[in-house]
Amino acid sequence: MSSGRMRYAPTSKLFIYSMSTLYVVSPPLEIFEGLKPELRQRIVTLPDFLRYPAGRIKGITRSLLAGRVALPRRILYYWFPKAYFDCLVQARPGDAILIYEACNVRVLRAIRPYLPERVPCYIYYCNPVGTTFRRPAEELQAIRALGYRLTSFDPCEAERYGMACTGQYFRYPEHQPDNIDSDCFFCGLPKDRAGTLQRLRTRLEAEGLTCDFVIPRTPAEKLTYPQYLDRLARTRCVIDISQKGQTGLTRRPLEALFYGKKLLTDNPEIARYDFYRPQNVFILGKDPEEQLRAFIESPLAEVPETVRAAYDVNEWIRHYLP
Repeated sequence: MSSGRMRYAPTSKLFIYSMSTLYVVSPPLEIFEGLKPELRQRIVTLPDFLRYPAGRIKGITRSLLAGRVALPRRILYYWFPKAYFDCLVQARPGDAILIYEACNVRVLRAIRPYLPERVPCYIYYCNPVGTTFRRPAEELQAIRALGYRLTSFDPCEAERYGMACTGQYFRYPEHQPDNIDSDCFFCGLPKDRAGTLQRLRTRLEAEGLTCDFVIPRTPAEKLTYPQYLDRLARTRCVIDISQKGQTGLTRRPLEALFYGKKLLTDNPEIARYDFYRPQNVFILGKDPEEQLRAFIESPLAEVPETVRAAYDVNEWIRHYLP
């Protein structure tokens, strides 16, 4: 525990220290729980309070006014909860701000005058920007012009749009079950890959492999992230099918790496990564499909702990820590 004083912000689980602090908006909390105590005490996590507000009047007024004219802070409190917004506003020189997936240019313009000038404000895009923006180049440039520092998980998109690449990350599991319930596991929205997933499942089952596919089409069918990780921990092989145009890592390859699972992926760029081992990673379209079953049933190749540790959240967060 730092010797700096700690106080609790009202109506939220916020910890504010007198030492330099990183304020993070909308992080994956289950992964951030893997932060070491000495790093966790320097980080304040905030919910996604910049998202479209609940309530018809709030939504209409924000759409009409936010980012179009300069607005006093009391108006912004109507759309953005005061307790959370003030955490960013009250950041001090030496602190930093990190916002996940911020895509509304006018919202970012509305809050920018209230963010301290000497506090760097980063935005991290952990999904392809083509799925986040209608006009990625134009909108990213507008956000950059406001003074935000743009970062991405995808090295190709980072180069294309002039962002820093901070990569993908995960955390060490707290525990793993002993039993295995399936040979292959996939969980994700269908997006533009439903046909690919169905053909792959048919191919795997033809090999006599058991498949656990969760492709939710309604909110009731979705798994929580702990439920997802429990299913992943009980499989032999994790399936990773990227969205169209994506070259950066999804989180699935790192989940497989940290949980000690085989990986079946359609991303050929994975062969460039230091954790790649052909005994552990099967690349669809490159490796012979008649060897699928033999691949899944064969033992894993060892990956040095130093390689795995480089993808841990404790290393990744250092890109943003002040």
